[in-house]
Amino acid sequence: MKGQYEALFTPMKVGGITLKNRIILCAMGGTSPIGFDGKFVERTHAYYVERAKANVGLMIPGVTAVQGMGHGWLYESEALFMGPIKKLMDDIHGYGAKFFLQLGAGFGRAQILFPGMEKMGPEMLRPTMVAPSDGLPNVWEPSIKHRALTREEIRDIVDAFAKTAALCQRAGIDGVEIHAVHEGYLLDQFAIANTNHRTDEYGGSLTNRLRFATDIIKAIKAACGTEYPVSVRYSVASKMRGFNEGALPGEAYTEFGRSMEESPAVARLLEAAGADMLNADNGSYDSWYWAHPPVYMPTACNLPEVTYIKNFVNIPVVCAGKMNDPDIAARAVASGAVDGIGIARQLLADPQWCDKVREGRLEDIRPCIACHNGCFAVSHYKGNPCGFGRMGTCALNPVTMNEEKMALKPAIVKKKIAVIGGGIGGMEAARLCKMRGHEVTLYEKSDRLGGVFIAAAAPDFKEQDKKLIDWYIKELRDLRVPVRLNTEITSDMLDKLGADEIIVATGSMPKKLPVPGADKPHVIEATDYLLGRKQAGETAVIIGGGLTGCEIAYDLALKGKRAVIVEMQDDILKIMGLSAANSNMLREIIRYYGIGVHTSTTVREIRDDGVVVDGGSGGMFIPADSVIVSVGYDSYVPFDAKAGNIHVIGDACKVGNLLTVIEQAYEVAYKL
Repeated sequence: MKGQYEALFTPMKVGGITLKNRIILCAMGGTSPIGFDGKFVERTHAYYVERAKANVGLMIPGVTAVQGMGHGWLYESEALFMGPIKKLMDDIHGYGAKFFLQLGAGFGRAQILFPGMEKMGPEMLRPTMVAPSDGLPNVWEPSIKHRALTREEIRDIVDAFAKTAALCQRAGIDGVEIHAVHEGYLLDQFAIANTNHRTDEYGGSLTNRLRFATDIIKAIKAACGTEYPVSVRYSVASKMRGFNEGALPGEAYTEFGRSMEESPAVARLLEAAGADMLNADNGSYDSWYWAHPPVYMPTACNLPEVTYIKNFVNIPVVCAGKMNDPDIAARAVASGAVDGIGIARQLLADPQWCDKVREGRLEDIRPCIACHNGCFAVSHYKGNPCGFGRMGTCALNPVTMNEEKMALKPAIVKKKIAVIGGGIGGMEAARLCKMRGHEVTLYEKSDRLGGVFIAAAAPDFKEQDKKLIDWYIKELRDLRVPVRLNTEITSDMLDKLGADEIIVATGSMPKKLPVPGADKPHVIEATDYLLGRKQAGETAVIIGGGLTGCEIAYDLALKGKRAVIVEMQDDILKIMGLSAANSNMLREIIRYYGIGVHTSTTVREIRDDGVVVDGGSGGMFIPADSVIVSVGYDSYVPFDAKAGNIHVIGDACKVGNLLTVIEQAYEVAYKL
């Protein structure tokens, strides 16, 4: 073990149990072994066993409600717990790992509008669309108002927590985590004055507002004994400016939710009730990007607040939120700033993270780039209040949640394979084919590997993207895959490659903007700007409000320049699969930096000193020194690719994102 990381691999006591190390796999949507239908999710068994093998100390799955829409009370599921869940516990315990089941009281006003919910009758929705008080607006669709939970319903939920925890204990589950006085869920809404207007014993004073949560802790302890561990998922600060308004790191604001001033008293009340651990970060659904930090959020974004709250309690405190830098994590634990670290999405991207850190093999870790495309693709934009996509999987690692189905197997027939294109898709395909035993050569027309992702990784806030490119380059080097740079493959060269199979991963080309003036010298294509081939002036109009255009606007703002976004659709970031955690933070960044946005607006002409546009209120002129064009890409294949042994993948097949590119690389590599 490398000495600088030793602190992460020392034991930690939580309640009546001892964890073998300080690394906690935190809960994520889509990772619960219990589905919304109340049945066991078979693919989670191999998922957890794989991470137990790789020495994760404690694993906590995504929340399971004690009462679900698709099933009744969870404590009635005796066969589920004593059957497949007990078998899962036996298997992960064989590797020395521990497991807490995360139990939830409900979403409250953060209730996600799952597909099909609009078809449910009022009686089925009634248990779900609740809140502490009448009239609280739904996060996803504020026109929907929630009803107040009754005192009888509260007591039934408290009782259900106790009975479910007792069932967990009998099934061999090591402890439970209460979800949560955290992230703006139902229990958190009870705890916050601006979302709890009750006048009974569950409202008013802080003690009353915490009563729902503390009664749950006490009931579990009464049912399971004082030694049975109870963790509480806890948001130190809500980081809310108001309903559906979040604060950014370093921003001066008035806290609408739980403040840093109030938080110590909340933490002490939870400890006094019997909580054995605080699994802590920041944020709420109104500032979702604190609890689900995207690429724009700094590393260890929640550490200052979590370190502060540890001063007020005597139980272990864990910090979650981009804690996957081993140096920062180890220093935080070694110094006593926190007791443990929460790692979530990084363990989707690379389940062997713990072992690689312990062995000092940091360059071998496949980095999480915080894209959320595979693990939390809940989209939110105008016309789409809640688009429900992938959960609990990984854009960079399709094996996640498919551990048995997609186990890598040697090829039956070893072939000679040529991969054309050295972007992410080409590198992934070459890597996998080589690992399966094929003879592989990779051809790239430029002088470096990475393709269009080099431009995507260019801004200063894209350090993890840069690390991903470096990881692929190292993987190919370690596998001894021959790489031919500065080699453009043309149609007349295909036969000369002598390959049994050819994988084409030539990517895409920027679309052209068909307006007068698009060829002027101050017009810059997005990749040219990102790669530094052309410099923007002090003021810039960005044509295109997709992800790339908005990120360029942010990059310009960081450089002290003024940007205006022009988007022809009725909203920016109108992208299915783009997580609301990412898009909401980018929207707040645009707000904070005063970046202008014109939606439902088309460009009529580009002039030397700006652009002429048509919008809802008629035409207007936007002055600018530079115009940056970010209007999308078209697939690019430089030759006829219809032969049976030619396989086109990634953006060369259909423009998508890293999730689609890498999945296609796996699909082709696994079938050859």
